[in-house]
This record gives sequence, C-alpha cells and structure tokens, in this order.
Amino acid sequence: MLGNSIEDGDFMTTGQTMLTLGAFMFLTTILMNFYQVLGGTGDTIQNGQDGILATTIATSYKEIARGLAFDEFSDTCSSAIRNVTALTSPLHLRREAGEDSLAAFNDIDDLNGFEVEKQAIGSVVRYHTRFTVYYVDPDNIDHYSSVQTFTKRLDMKTWRVYPPVLDPTQIDTMRTTMVMGYFHFN
Repeated sequence: MLGNSIEDGDFMTTGQTMLTLGAFMFLTTILMNFYQVLGGTGDTIQNGQDGILATTIATSYKEIARGLAFDEFSDTCSSAIRNVTALTSPLHLRREAGEDSLAAFNDIDDLNGFEVEKQAIGSVVRYHTRFTVYYVDPDNIDHYSSVQTFTKRLDMKTWRVYPPVLDPTQIDTMRTTMVMGYFHFN
C-alpha cells in the first residue's frame, strides 16, 4: 500500500492535539508573566535612575545656593549686622528687579518662589524644581518665623516632568532642605 492511513498511527489523535494546545497555552502564560516581570523591572530601574538624576540636580542647586549671600543687606554690607530687623522682611523674600535667572541671584531669598526646568545632560528627561525660602526659629528649624531671624531655610522639590509618567502615583518628588545662618567674623 502506498499511503498512510489513520490506523497506522502517524497522525495525532484528539488527545495529542489537546495536549499540544495545552502546552502552547502553558508556554504562552509563562512568556506573558516573564515579560510582565521584565517590564516591571524596567520601571523599577527607571524610577531608580530618576531618583539619581533628581538628587544630582538638587545637589547642584544646593551648591549654587551655598554660594549666595544670606541676605541682600549682608551682601552689600561689609560690617556685621547686629540688628535682625535690618534684614529683609519675611514679606519681601523674593527676587529683586532684574534678577530673572540663577546667574543673576546674589542672595538666598532670590530663590523664593523660583521654579526652573532642567534637562538632564545626555538624556531627554526633564526635571522641574520649585524653591521656597523663609525665616525659621534658630532653636527649631522646622518652625517658620513670621519675623526676621539670623536663620533661613531653603526647601526644594524636584520631580520628573518629561517623559510623562503614565501612573501619577509613580511621580517621585525629591524634597531637599538646606538651612543657612548668618554669622560675621571680623
């Protein structure tokens, strides 16, 4: 006889076909779970990189702030300020006219209310930073002061704005604080 017949056992039976389909479904499930885990790992790595870049940017801004004078008055006065009321009023902690960029700032309260967006070098990722400056009680820097003191606090918030995060709960804001005190050495 020239042909094969079903009785010869060369063709798959219904049971074998079902077993093969089951194996493909099992393999597909494993692959889908693997790629889901792999995708989650990629998100975790991206979140870690975001944290590193946000920390780097915030540290750079803190270095800039450390180079600024304590107050507009202390920047222009070579003698020690002994009367705290000579300092800028808490209501006027902001940039003066003509100070529209970090390069033009001369004292720390110029940062109050300033916001800047920065693109990470070698990347398309952009970060936004918001600055807040206020007087604090020197004995407890967590308490704002409504009057001048010889201690100011700078709070910065930095977060990724581009590329946008698909899940808003995944936005990680880096919060940084720096305290600056006025001391004059003669």
